[in-house]
Amino acid sequence: MKYLLALLITTTMNTTPLSFDFGTTCNTCDDWFVVLDGVMGGLSTGSIEQTKESFIFRGSVSLENNGGFASLRTPYQSYDLSSYTTVTVRYKSAGQDFGLTLNKYKRFWRPNYKINLPITQGEWKTVTYNLTDFGTYRLGQPLEGHPDKDDLAEIIRIGLISNTKAATDFEIEVDKIIFE
Repeated sequence: MKYLLALLITTTMNTTPLSFDFGTTCNTCDDWFVVLDGVMGGLSTGSIEQTKESFIFRGSVSLENNGGFASLRTPYQSYDLSSYTTVTVRYKSAGQDFGLTLNKYKRFWRPNYKINLPITQGEWKTVTYNLTDFGTYRLGQPLEGHPDKDDLAEIIRIGLISNTKAATDFEIEVDKIIFE
């Protein structure tokens, strides 16, 4: 009986993917918003454009006034990712690498988790990463460790951030982000 109960619990766990399909099937994609280094005095620029199949985030990273980042983020809410093992991103980019971020804290100086999305030179690319491969970062600097299931259960924000602290123009177009 104990084994039957364990089997029922594991088969009824959430196996529906968490999907941000920025084309036609995403109900919360309009909630993503731009955050630039201007919150700390920087001069970077960025804007988001929604298309029928994707969003395009473009702008320019400036290092003036202690700047150096441009990001796109979801609002704070609960994203329990503990039942997922991978994330797949279909995107194309130019100008600089971006990082896909997972935050479990509201305070910007607290650690977050990030994985690199390399420049694709404007060509579409689909990448899949294990969630345990995300690195731990604090203010853009790598730390030891990776998220475990408990950390993934506490994610409150998902985002994209410029991942090369260099003064460059950038463009990243994202079709979908799927956690499975």
